[in-house]
Amino acid sequence: MRPLRIGAGTTKALAAAAVLFAAVLPAQPAYAATTNFYVDPVHGSDSNSGGSTAAAFKTIQAAQAAVRAVNGHMSDDIVVNLRGGTYPLTAPIAFGTSDSGTNGHTVVYQAYNGETPVVTGGKAITGWTPAAGGEYKAPVGTLNFRQLYVNGIRATRARFPDIGSDFQLQGSDKTNKLLKVLSSQVSDWDHLNQVEMMLETQWGESYLRLKSISAGNGTADVSIQDHEAGVLFPRPFPVLSNGSPLHFENAHEFLNEPGEFYVDTAAQTVYYKPRPGEDMSTATVQAPTLETLFDIKGTNLGSPAHDLRFSGITFTQTTWMEATDNGYLNGQGGNYNISADTSNNQYVGRPPAGIQASNADRVSFTDNTFTQMGSTALDLHHGVHDSTVTGNLVHDIAGNGIMVGKFSDPTAEMHTVYNPPTSPAGEDPREVVKNVIVSDNLITRTGQDYPGTAGINAGFVNSTTIDHNDITDAPWAGISLGWGWQSAPNAEGNNSISFNRIGNVLNRLCDTAGIYHLSNDPGTVINGNYVHDVVRMPSACTSAVSGIYLDEGSDNMTVSNNVLSHTDGFINQNRNGTHVTLSGNASSGTSVIKASGLEPAYQGLPAKSNLAYNKPTSSSSVSGSAWGAAKVNDNDSATGWSPTGSDTSAWWQVDLGQAYRLGQFSLTTRQDLDQPETRGDFEVRASNDPSFGTYTVLGRQGATTLPFTSTLTGDIDVRQKFRYVRVVKTDGGYFFIADFSVQQAGGALEDSTSTPNINASTYYTIKNANSAQLMDVYQKSTADGASVIQWPGNGGTNQQWNIVPVSGQLYKIVNRNSGKALAVNASSHRKGTSLQQYTYNGGNNQLWYFEPTSGGYVIRNFESRQILEVGNGSTANGAAIDQWMPLNQANQAWTIQ
Repeated sequence: MRPLRIGAGTTKALAAAAVLFAAVLPAQPAYAATTNFYVDPVHGSDSNSGGSTAAAFKTIQAAQAAVRAVNGHMSDDIVVNLRGGTYPLTAPIAFGTSDSGTNGHTVVYQAYNGETPVVTGGKAITGWTPAAGGEYKAPVGTLNFRQLYVNGIRATRARFPDIGSDFQLQGSDKTNKLLKVLSSQVSDWDHLNQVEMMLETQWGESYLRLKSISAGNGTADVSIQDHEAGVLFPRPFPVLSNGSPLHFENAHEFLNEPGEFYVDTAAQTVYYKPRPGEDMSTATVQAPTLETLFDIKGTNLGSPAHDLRFSGITFTQTTWMEATDNGYLNGQGGNYNISADTSNNQYVGRPPAGIQASNADRVSFTDNTFTQMGSTALDLHHGVHDSTVTGNLVHDIAGNGIMVGKFSDPTAEMHTVYNPPTSPAGEDPREVVKNVIVSDNLITRTGQDYPGTAGINAGFVNSTTIDHNDITDAPWAGISLGWGWQSAPNAEGNNSISFNRIGNVLNRLCDTAGIYHLSNDPGTVINGNYVHDVVRMPSACTSAVSGIYLDEGSDNMTVSNNVLSHTDGFINQNRNGTHVTLSGNASSGTSVIKASGLEPAYQGLPAKSNLAYNKPTSSSSVSGSAWGAAKVNDNDSATGWSPTGSDTSAWWQVDLGQAYRLGQFSLTTRQDLDQPETRGDFEVRASNDPSFGTYTVLGRQGATTLPFTSTLTGDIDVRQKFRYVRVVKTDGGYFFIADFSVQQAGGALEDSTSTPNINASTYYTIKNANSAQLMDVYQKSTADGASVIQWPGNGGTNQQWNIVPVSGQLYKIVNRNSGKALAVNASSHRKGTSLQQYTYNGGNNQLWYFEPTSGGYVIRNFESRQILEVGNGSTANGAAIDQWMPLNQANQAWTIQ
């Protein structure tokens, strides 16, 4: 990425949330062992012996003390059985050398008999009363927090503009340490020094606490706190460039949408605007209080914690207040800058994790759920060996899902070769994380607050296996391995990133890939991975968005037999060595796709986060009992639904039971027969009407045929709730669906997307709110590819448009003069692509939906998700109309007349 530096309520809410993640895998029996202890958070007592379910302890800490009394001379495993219920912590539980297994045996902390123990750092927020403007408020004392969960669902920290739109940096003055924004975008907000600018620069984000605002003629100078200014302005990478997306957070004035909250620390009060259906007199509201729940750390490298297993536990609701206390600037992968200079010397700190391990051998995490974490979920930090992370669900995480290995110590410049004992001189080689397996984990919806983070983020690791994971819905990389940007020998080597299934990542930032790699890594293989649906999003910079990215120093490694399907770029290489072998990589491949992702023993995991799993289904027809509608949401891609061969309006539908805001859909195509006609021309629709008289299109596959056995995964950015989801064949042909899932999203809601009040047979002019000029086909051309510009109204037919409904709220916009449709050329996802007219072919790049905004409508392209604008806010005759990320500006607003 960057060049090398120059020169040197309580139990109810948690129980309800736990139901969503309840195990679908077969219940694990209690592990046979000589010694069993039992913990029951509801009926137990720490004065009990803990030796039976009837005499269970109440807390994990009491069981831990009992283990320490008997683990010195183990003849078999010791198992601590955790009954279902909530285990609230007020301080982290530390597991050290004295908690370890001995004589080759293991100390196990596990869910009892398939129950769901929930270990949480959350605190109930109660005492809600009505406040002004439809808000509610509650006392919080001295507690401050950056996340809030209402009835188990993430709320949005109050922001401006609202989710779905951003502002852009207008300029910067490095000498005077000022950032420039439009004057119309700032105000003298209350508690200004607590307001933050969240600024996205290429692959990393920054939370910058404000100091002052000085409004000028058109633009305003924003001064930020000294710590952040001391890093942001000298630091050359990521580049502080004009046009970088930004928004503001944490002012009461920003609290305007249902599902947003604001903490007034001066008044010791939290304010919240309920979503429809939320009753604050009965709602369960939780705020996180602890950075870490379990801290596993040996005395030193010579006396590690060891032989510990954690299984079947739900870990939830941790916090991290670094951005509030000191600001936060992401150097890369969530490693945040402590300092930086103009020569690209950067020093970074590492975010805490909900569960973290260091100086630890033979530690395993299996079948756990990690959710609603305030930074990283699980971190195997340093000095960890011969350990495993297998079969876990990692979901709804603020930062990285799983971190593994050393990156940079705060005292080491981050581009320094790390290769103990020579660099740094004298460091113990056992610091290097080695022989770790991270496999068969389902990781989804990471980077919720810190987008420049990965599903799995590994640093200087050796002999580490990252195989058979399923990773989706991440704003940066799916898997990142390596650190240092170094071609010189370092601690990396003999690693494997193989057989992973990665889709719908890079859904916010840029300059990375589904799989991203750094530095010389002898003997490492990237093999047999299936990376799909990785496309440039409106907010992304112009740097690479690829299936695989081999960045600086990558060398002595093999990249082979990977399937990279529907990715913006294929394999991107930047400053690689001469010994990188590429072979057999393709855009399709049935055997690779089928072998990727979770292995059979773990294929029940996706059902944990699938709202559609085993919910009631219906369909337009069924060809036979073996292909019923219920075969689509049974979490088994070997089964599926087939309509009759004569069904020319085939559809399949699921009732989610109640309305949810949706975050991602995933549709798996037929696995046993190659039927290309079933892998194109279909839509994913959502509605609150079971008959789908009205609906919103969430996803759409046009005439382009998906690869055999592939999966289509898409991000859902419609901020409304839906109860019913339907998949529809749009060309009248035969259909087949092997499996379908949809995931829940949190956050603020907004009003429904508006349908313009138009007549499909009437011609309209489309006027820009800023320039008052009309959308016009240049010189009345009738040719494909003719430019679309703005021009003063002259009554010409080339300024008249027919707005025709195509599906739900999707429209085609057809010019009266040429009869051709408004289109984004070549389905480009890049900002600034000029609009053209083309013969209508039903492509996603020719479909538009309308969103109400001040002064008219925003007109958004379905393919690129970008919106129509007059470039640079020009008022000149003939200025090009292009696509750009939504910015809440008048040059992006249109009226229909």
